Parts: sequence; structure tokens; C-alpha cells
Amino acid sequence: MAAAGTISLPLAVVTAAALAVTAAASRPPRAPSEGGRVELVVAAVLPMPEGPAGLVVLRERTSGTVLPLLVPDGEALGTQAGRATDGLLGRALDALGARVREVELDATEETSAGARVRLAQGGREVEVPARPSESLALALAAGVPIFTTRQLLAKSGLTPAELREAHEALSAKASEPPLRL
Repeated sequence: MAAAGTISLPLAVVTAAALAVTAAASRPPRAPSEGGRVELVVAAVLPMPEGPAGLVVLRERTSGTVLPLLVPDGEALGTQAGRATDGLLGRALDALGARVREVELDATEETSAGARVRLAQGGREVEVPARPSESLALALAAGVPIFTTRQLLAKSGLTPAELREAHEALSAKASEPPLRL
């Protein structure tokens, strides 16, 4: 149990994540690399200390750049991995003879068109706009790839060097006396 008046580890983790997201949002975008899309993997789903929201950390496979996303229901997202799409949506896709092929994130904000779900139905492709959180849950449940653009990753992502800098800054703060209330 933490001593009265000291900041707990979960709060420190959330604070570090918030600092990282703020730093990514406030800096000018880096120049995008060649090519249009990159594949992401889920590195972590971190619960927020209050409520069901969560921080999803996606990592680009080759560079290690991470893309943090704040989602409204991180608890549910964390339980989607490996589950079949057995709910209403899964049954509807089955009835239509469709399957989820991939998901692409277009924004880090939780908007109704911040991502696209690509479906295969027979010989045709169908693209459906969706919220990033819903798209991620569907991709995890279906076991399909998650993509984003190099431009979005350059604008909102954090490189390994930026993560090291944030870690060093937090380590320096940690060596200071604890905050007393």
C-alpha cells in the first residue's frame, strides 16, 4: 500500500501516457516516409484509473514507433483478442457471407469516420467507415491486420527516441521528493 500523500504507480503511468500524447499532438508533423501504409500491432491496452476508458498503444512493426489512442471502452477492447465475432455483428457478417479483411485507422480522435473496416464479400470488397475503437475491437476479434498511414504515424506517433526522452524526463522527476498533499 502506498504511503499517504504519495502518487501511486497507476497514476504515474497514466500521467506519462498523457504527457506522451500531449507531446505528440503539440509537435509539428515529421515528414512521412516513402510508401503509404504501415501495419500496427497492439502493444498494450492500459486501463484508466477511473471509468471504462483505456489507452491503446499500437506499435509499428519495423520502426517501433507507437501510436497511442484513447478509447471509450478500453476494458472491453482488452478482452477482444482471440474471441470470435460471435455477437450480432458477427452473425450479420456471416449471414451476408462477408468477413473482415483488415482495418485502417485514419485518425487518432474517436470520430464516426476515424477508421475504415474493409470486408470481403464473395468477389467484392466493401469498405465501412467506423470509430477507431470499434474498428480495433473488430480487428482483434477477427484476427486481421491493423493499418494506418505513414502520415498519421508521423503526425501522432512517438518514435523510440521520443519515448526514451520521455522516460528520462520521468526518471528525473521520480528522483525528486514525492508530492505531498
